[in-house]
Amino acid sequence: MAEAALVSGRLVLSRRSTGAPLALDPALEIGVGGEARVLGVPGDESLVAKLYHQPTLERAHKLARMIEAPPVLEGGAALAWPVDLLTGPGGGRFAGFLMPRAEGPRIFEFYNPVSRRRAAPLFDWGRMHRAGTSLAAAFDALHGRGYVVGDVNESNILVSPEDASVTLVDADSFQVRDPRTGAVHRSGVGKAEFTPPELQGARFTDVDRAPEHDRFGLAVLLFLLLMEGTHPFAMRFEGDGEALPVEERIRRGLYPNALPDDDCRPPRLAPPIQTLQPGLQALFVRCFVQGHADPAARPTAAEWRDALAVAEGELRVCDENPRHLFGGHVPFCPWCHRARLLQGRDPFPVSLELARAADLKPRAAARAVPRTRARARRSSPAPAPKPPAPIPAPTPRAPTPPTVPAGLLPQWLVGPTALGNPVSWFLVALFSFFPFVPNGARLLILGLGLVSVLVPFLKARRAGLAIPPYRITVLTGVWVWVLPMLLLPIVIGIAEGLSATADANVNVQAVGVPVAPSADAPAPPRVIQGLPVYELSEVDVQPELVNRDVVDATLSRYRPASFDYDDFGTVTVAFTVDTLGVPVPGSAWVESTPREGFSAVAVSVVARMRFRPAEKDGRPVPVRVTLPLTFALP
Repeated sequence: MAEAALVSGRLVLSRRSTGAPLALDPALEIGVGGEARVLGVPGDESLVAKLYHQPTLERAHKLARMIEAPPVLEGGAALAWPVDLLTGPGGGRFAGFLMPRAEGPRIFEFYNPVSRRRAAPLFDWGRMHRAGTSLAAAFDALHGRGYVVGDVNESNILVSPEDASVTLVDADSFQVRDPRTGAVHRSGVGKAEFTPPELQGARFTDVDRAPEHDRFGLAVLLFLLLMEGTHPFAMRFEGDGEALPVEERIRRGLYPNALPDDDCRPPRLAPPIQTLQPGLQALFVRCFVQGHADPAARPTAAEWRDALAVAEGELRVCDENPRHLFGGHVPFCPWCHRARLLQGRDPFPVSLELARAADLKPRAAARAVPRTRARARRSSPAPAPKPPAPIPAPTPRAPTPPTVPAGLLPQWLVGPTALGNPVSWFLVALFSFFPFVPNGARLLILGLGLVSVLVPFLKARRAGLAIPPYRITVLTGVWVWVLPMLLLPIVIGIAEGLSATADANVNVQAVGVPVAPSADAPAPPRVIQGLPVYELSEVDVQPELVNRDVVDATLSRYRPASFDYDDFGTVTVAFTVDTLGVPVPGSAWVESTPREGFSAVAVSVVARMRFRPAEKDGRPVPVRVTLPLTFALP
């Protein structure tokens, strides 16, 4: 762990925001893992401190960005989000961070019926929908601010038994992108059961995650939550094939509720997929079937949030058990049937006593059969001497391609692919070769041709076909030849337009060599974050620029509105670097510049710089830095 003074058996650290000391008692340890340990904060039960065994400057930058831009959550969701960084005493090395205390049962204790009866015995299916709505709202808020959860799993989500709100923990493992530097702080871990097919077997430390990857894990969590802990890719194999591990099933897209293969079906004790509201069923198909080949087709978190809210509003109450809530599209209560199937173990018991009794021993299956007279007085299905059959689960079959009536003309000319046929556009394409046709008209012709090619593809996707029924003909080859010929004059025209302004580009180079401060510069602040600011000559280790490539890329984008051959020279900028190697906002001062237009560019470049902090007596200290930035023509 980072340096921390041990005083009277307590770890003494400092809060970076105020510089105030914070004494932590090791006896208040809440938990410890391979990466860090969590301690309670004396005198403040609403906060906990997470201290890393091996803290890094990269993690400090990531947490600092998270503290600057926290997401705003709705739907009752909450986050154990970092609120302040912790350093060694007196502003020393980075050690960890403070976050709100979050306690409660994990989400897997709710979707597993046995653990749910212990954690929240009276938690019904309506609250399961509400928990899913809260979870989807949390993901939507995170994605809206540019964050990606990355390591989606059942252990990082807490659920409140009282109001079904969720709290996301382990937020420091999220993927964070710094918009100022472009740096991506990746989430280096993941769990195969929640990993999309395109990332199965990947090294997460080498992959930039995207919201589409999170959407897959979110859908798996929602499926587990609503389907009694059954994984969406869990299945039984009734043929001669060998059972595959779940990661291989995900990789192949073997979603059993949408496959026409009778040898690959959901587990016998899994709730029928028809238990779910039809809108939810469609979203799961979009995620696990269409989303297998096209990750962008997976439903967004906002779509899940809205669909779950609608589904919860359509639930109705069972006549036998008021804790049984089920969709209005189902003819009878599926949970009563499931209780009979499980020999009396009710997934949603009507009382606390029955919930406890269900964990002691199963009730006899014969007692679950309803009495005929009681059934006759209710609006339930007609009485039967045996339990009702399960909800029918017809196996979906592959849709047949749309047919075109036979006629004198072939289908490739008048059928569903006719708009994409080159006959429709050949003469129009020839018109674009005349010299008087402007580039705008050529682009319009090209766009119409491309749209016409996409039309049959979209029709086929709507019909359920993976590939549109294209016909490769001689005319198709002509159309493929026409497209590049259309593009050629457009590209030439654009290139000629660009060449007229190519000479206006200005290259800028950053020279990271410290120089002596100017005597005319205003007096810099002497105290930052409760620490004195040193000069370069007063420190033992001088700061070192660590993201020169980012600085050079930022400078290279500078392009003045007008220029002459006097547009070059050196701008001298002075600023203060804090103990994390970040320039202090508002501390930059342009000491000298050959051209006034360079000043704003130089100050913006300083904000993107990152340094290895200066050190004095073995600890990081704030330091005043003066750098020249050289602007030069190519």
